[in-house]
Amino acid sequence: MKKHIVMAGIALLTVILPPLAPQARAQVSVSFQVFYDQLSPFGTWVSYPDYGYVWVPGAGAGFRPYGSRGHWVYTEDGWTWVSDYSWGWATFHYGNWFYDDNYGWMWVPGYEWAPAWVTWGEYGGNYCWAPIGPRIDIGVVYNTYRPPAYYWNFCPRERITSVNISNYYVRNVRTTTVVNNITVINNVNRGNGRTYFRGPQAANVERFTHATVRPVAIRPAERPGAAAVRNGQLAIYRPAVQQSNASARPAQVRDLHALRPVNRPAAAANGPGNVPGRQAQPSGHPTPSAGRPVRPGAQSDPAAQPRPNPAATNRPVQHPVQQPRPVQPAIQPHPGVQPRQPVQHPPTQQPANRPVQQPRQMQPRSNPGVLPQRPQSRPMQQPPRPAQRPVTPPPHPEHHR
Repeated sequence: MKKHIVMAGIALLTVILPPLAPQARAQVSVSFQVFYDQLSPFGTWVSYPDYGYVWVPGAGAGFRPYGSRGHWVYTEDGWTWVSDYSWGWATFHYGNWFYDDNYGWMWVPGYEWAPAWVTWGEYGGNYCWAPIGPRIDIGVVYNTYRPPAYYWNFCPRERITSVNISNYYVRNVRTTTVVNNITVINNVNRGNGRTYFRGPQAANVERFTHATVRPVAIRPAERPGAAAVRNGQLAIYRPAVQQSNASARPAQVRDLHALRPVNRPAAAANGPGNVPGRQAQPSGHPTPSAGRPVRPGAQSDPAAQPRPNPAATNRPVQHPVQQPRPVQPAIQPHPGVQPRQPVQHPPTQQPANRPVQQPRQMQPRSNPGVLPQRPQSRPMQQPPRPAQRPVTPPPHPEHHR
C-alpha cells in the first residue's frame, strides 16, 4: 500500500513539475508599448525627424548615459551597466542614445538586448567608453567608429570595478585630439542579434585592479525596475521585444520645439553637464557668448572699443579726454620744435599763452599795497603849477628918488 502511495506521488510530481520549469525559464515578450508606458512618468516622448518617437529623460542637466548613477559589473555577456535609475533596464540595454545640440540626450528604442550599447577603448591609463548612436552597425564599423568627443567617459583602469565609479571620472580629456588617439578594444560579441562590444578582457582588468574578476550570472527579473546584484547574480528585467509595433504609441507626445533648450556639452569644458562642457551658453541665449570674443579685438582698435559695450557710448566725458592725447605725443618727443609752435600754429598755442593774461584775472589789485602806483601820474600835473603863480616885479629905482 505504501509503495502505491509513493509511486502515485512521484507520478504526480512528474506531471506537475515539467510545466513549471519551462515557465520559470520562459522569456517575456513585449512590444514598444511597454517602453512608452513605463518611461512616460520619468521623461517626455517627442516625435523626432527620421527617428520617430524618442524619449527625453527628466534626469537633470548633468545627466550622461552610461555615466550618471550606475557602475560596471562583469557578467557572462560582458561588462554590463547596472543603473540606479528605475528605467535603466530599458534605456541602457535596448536601443541607442544620441545628443541633440538644442535639447540634450535622447533615447531611441530598440529590439535587441545587450549588456551596454557602447564602444570601448583605452587612452592614457584610462578605460573609456561612449554611447553608440542609432543605426550604427558595429559589425561593420567597429574598428573605425568614433563617437563625438563629448560622448566619452574616462576612468582610471584600476577603478573600473568601483561601485562609485563616477567619483573617479577624468573630465578634462574630452577633446577631438584625444578621441582620435583612443585605442579601440575590439572585444566583439558576434552572437544572435546585433553585434555589441563586451568591453575589456577580465585578465586585462585584473592586472590593474589586482583583484580577481569573476563573471556574474544574469537572472531575468519579473517586472521592470532598477537592476540589482544579489547572491552573485544580476537580476534585471530582460524581455524579448516584438518586431511588430504598428499599434504602439505613447499616451502623450510633446512637440519637439516645445522642449526647453539645455546647455550644450562642454567642449568647453571638457564640459551638458560638462557638456558636455564644452562649456557653452544656453542655445536660447547666443548674444552673451557672441559678444565676449569681440572685446579682446576691440581693445586694439580704439574706434571699435565702444561697440561691444553700449554703456560706454553714453559717456560723453571720455571723448574730450581722449582727443588731446594724440596731440601730446607729437610735441613731447621733439622739445626743440616747441619755440616754433607759436609761429606755426598760433591758434593751438593761445590756450598755452593764457597764463600771460593772468594779471587781468588777479583781483587782489584792490589790496592797499598796490595803491602807491597811482601817484605816478601826479608829477605830470605839477609842472603847470609854477606857471600859474604870479611873479611880483622888483621896485624900479626911479620911484625911490
